[in-house]
Amino acid sequence: MNRMMTMCGVAALLAVGVTAYPTGAPSSVCDDPFMEPTYHRDYLNATGYNNTNQYTLRSSPAEGRPGIVEVTLTGAPFKGFVVRASTPGENNEGEFIVDEDSQFHALHCSSNENAAVTHSSPEFKSSVKLLWRDNNSGNHVFQATVVPTIETYVINIFES
Repeated sequence: MNRMMTMCGVAALLAVGVTAYPTGAPSSVCDDPFMEPTYHRDYLNATGYNNTNQYTLRSSPAEGRPGIVEVTLTGAPFKGFVVRASTPGENNEGEFIVDEDSQFHALHCSSNENAAVTHSSPEFKSSVKLLWRDNNSGNHVFQATVVPTIETYVINIFES
């Protein structure tokens, strides 16, 4: 009987681990300077890596859309991500533009609404394109964290 209860407990923990934030990171991750997914680290014993150069984060003006920046995250297949924009030494005056039907959703970081965006599903992806409304005339830095698998994550991916 004890063995069966232990097995049920282990199965329940594994089920929680497999589904940890399948619909996106919590807002608290974007207030961490490294955007480290602490749940993965603390409860799933995931291994974190500093930028492995497997992922690229780029931005460029969106064609025909003044004040809008297209932000692209590409690389090896990944399940989850967070991309944040910050303005060094200033209040963040921009925001990500996310449609209700999007495969992403915006996060509210501290007092800044839509200052970050995360995945909405755990499906593998190798590229995401995001739109950022720039209200600071280009004075911002984009940063990403990627979760390739439930057991690993990569932090400190900065725009190149």
